[in-house]
Amino acid sequence: MSVSKKQHVLDTATALFSQYGFHPVGVDWIIEASGVARMTMYRNFRGKEDLVKAVLRQRSDYLTEQLKTRLKDKPSLDEKIIAIFDWRGQWFCSTTFAGCLFGRAVSEFPDHSDIREIALDYKRKLHDLIQDEIAQYHLPETAATLANYIMMLLDGATVNAQTFGESHFVGDACDAALMLLRFNAGKQIR
Repeated sequence: MSVSKKQHVLDTATALFSQYGFHPVGVDWIIEASGVARMTMYRNFRGKEDLVKAVLRQRSDYLTEQLKTRLKDKPSLDEKIIAIFDWRGQWFCSTTFAGCLFGRAVSEFPDHSDIREIALDYKRKLHDLIQDEIAQYHLPETAATLANYIMMLLDGATVNAQTFGESHFVGDACDAALMLLRFNAGKQIR
């Protein structure tokens, strides 16, 4: 399979998994939607499990790099936090938004350690990226706690945006994150 066809299968699977979940979407559906032959599909992916892992890894790499790029030139912590929530908010407003693919993987594969670990690894990377940004301005312990809070705000805004079909939750979550940062400026939490 050429790289472009393989990528097309990954993109198709990502869209289908995001919209409908992992379990309802079968290999036949992915093959039909992507327009590749069954033999071509199995030449590059041993099965659905391999495809799920590839989708999650690709999505993790893409999102992590996208956020790093957005944060790179922000001169203050407030601007970095706003950029994080704007990044998430743009996703909420996109036509492809259907909730968190990684959260879905954790809930649909609770006993499948490989898939679950890839999803959790993404969440850890995102947390660590946020923590590293905060640590430039706060003590390490404070940065870790604030990063936990921001992750909860991001996840909560995502669930609310998916549940209610409204994107304003990201602004509310960003306001809460900025209040937490201002309240804890120069203080150590816990």
